[in-house]
Amino acid sequence: MRPSRLFLILGIALPVAHVSAAAPARAANGGNEDWPCIQRLVPQISPAQVWSGPIPEPAMWERDGEVARLGATIAARRTSMEDAQVMVAHFARGLGETREARLTALFGRALQVINRDRASLIAGIKRFSRKQAALAARVRQTRAALQVDDLSEEKRKDLTEALTWDQRIFEDREKTQIYLCEQPVLLEQRAFALGRAIGALFQPETER
Repeated sequence: MRPSRLFLILGIALPVAHVSAAAPARAANGGNEDWPCIQRLVPQISPAQVWSGPIPEPAMWERDGEVARLGATIAARRTSMEDAQVMVAHFARGLGETREARLTALFGRALQVINRDRASLIAGIKRFSRKQAALAARVRQTRAALQVDDLSEEKRKDLTEALTWDQRIFEDREKTQIYLCEQPVLLEQRAFALGRAIGALFQPETER
């Protein structure tokens, strides 16, 4: 699925998987009623989760335009990890006494961008979840309305058509849940891969 399609989906509603499966998923995530994914909700990636080097501070890249730009580029999902590794290796060449500090700043900036991207995805998933839950409630209400004995044929037809349409929309959206829920996890994996690649360059090649 293309990123543009993903954000279109997130802007509309979130597939909650089967309604019966949503409760265990939420229970596994601290009772967060807006989180429908099986994956544990991790609102933000801390440096210690994906990085064994010094703790980066924003001031380290806020005053270094090159690091700020490169960090944003390698963090972007449109940049392949292979290209990101090449960019990082190229940046590391020729770094002198500032090598460790600038590489730490590079990781910190990349993680900042990844966390910002993840936060946007998570917020979209939660919005999607709320809208899908509302749609599920509407389906239940329509089903209940169809149980009334004295409905006119016209009313029954209208309700049946509405139910069929809402169920189709719910099921179509539901099919995207696995993909959507994987995205924050993939970004966490990207942060770890970048941390490992950058950390491996702390020592110049001649010293490794």
